[in-house]
Amino acid sequence: MSLPGRLEFDLDPAFPATRSLPLRYAPAVLAGHLATEDLLAASQQEGARLIELGEYRGVRLLLLDETTCMKTGTYKSLDGCIATAMCRKLGISRAVFSSGANVGAALTDYAAKTGLESFFFCPAGTIHKLDGALFDRPSAHLIAVEGSDRRVKESARAFAEALDLPLIPRLQWRLLSAACRGLFIAEEIRKRDGRFSWFTQAVCAGYGPIGIYQALRALAAAGQIDRSRIPRLLAVQQAALCPIVRAWSAGQASLAGLGPTDWQAPPIEPSLYNVHPDKTYPMLYEILQAFGGDALAVAEADFDRHAGPFLDMLGRAGIRLTETSVGGKTQYVEKAGLLGGAGTLKAIADGRIAKGETVICALTGGAGPAPRTPAREEYRIPANRPPAEAAQKLASIVKHTSTAAEAPKNTCRF
Repeated sequence: MSLPGRLEFDLDPAFPATRSLPLRYAPAVLAGHLATEDLLAASQQEGARLIELGEYRGVRLLLLDETTCMKTGTYKSLDGCIATAMCRKLGISRAVFSSGANVGAALTDYAAKTGLESFFFCPAGTIHKLDGALFDRPSAHLIAVEGSDRRVKESARAFAEALDLPLIPRLQWRLLSAACRGLFIAEEIRKRDGRFSWFTQAVCAGYGPIGIYQALRALAAAGQIDRSRIPRLLAVQQAALCPIVRAWSAGQASLAGLGPTDWQAPPIEPSLYNVHPDKTYPMLYEILQAFGGDALAVAEADFDRHAGPFLDMLGRAGIRLTETSVGGKTQYVEKAGLLGGAGTLKAIADGRIAKGETVICALTGGAGPAPRTPAREEYRIPANRPPAEAAQKLASIVKHTSTAAEAPKNTCRF
């Protein structure tokens, strides 16, 4: 499953971009993959808009707002829509997924609309970001895993294998959802005068930018947009965990030899937790090379310096980030978009982005609804337990019920 060999710019005018990118750009990106009825059965709100933020040190900033028009408050609503539509098309009734928070929240939310039974494996350290109301239905399951992202993924994989259930979203599904973002940027390129110099985004594994640039490149190859007007990519990571920035700075085309890294300091955004994105980094490296991009790490001191001015710019544009209380302290529910914004201002201050240039800065989340109730996991895999062993024990419990919805929803440790 991939983009068409010749990607034509096409859209359905019945659906505005602020309503749903998958529905608007389905004729170009999803034709042959999903029927309109499958998309409509899954779609809720997967919109985006491009708004002016003003100038910062002589650089014009435009905000790709992918939070206020998204059902779950982050651009991962795109993954939720397309993945559950794919499951509906393929007749998949139960599925497993792992996520730092946002993808899993979106898949759980969209699974409720399509009737998909869902098993969400989540790091124990990010449970506070989730809305407990997502798991009110008996067929929505939350499993907390203590430890690294690899333990989370290994647990999900072992559980899925034991029950012969699919792990979603598949790589190509994620790239298709990101390609919808690429079509949105292409539409803005086609209708606006001037050139976008940079596209900036905080990245974890990099699925989003990869799908965006695959679509932009295909459109340019088909003569649908001018390749010279495709912006350079600035990939932003937090310095406490930045395997992509480390590899790029070392001139490496892959993560081979770099070795997995652990957190070097407390996280700015714990859901950006991929310690070794070895499958996606080569694709991201090629994009950075092809379009003259760059990768940048934001330390805590950088974030403290630049987040405030970026928040002020958001406020003037009418966007307020959602806050919640964690351990008696007030903090933002989602900081990935804020990290990307702080990284953008740091790049301007450092001279990586030059005066007179124009930047599209992706606010990938942050202004969505606050959690209505605290999330409480149904099962927990502790740090001292081998994840595959614990996941297989959980699978044996699920296997002996006609549906996992019959299993009692109380926290069990394995």
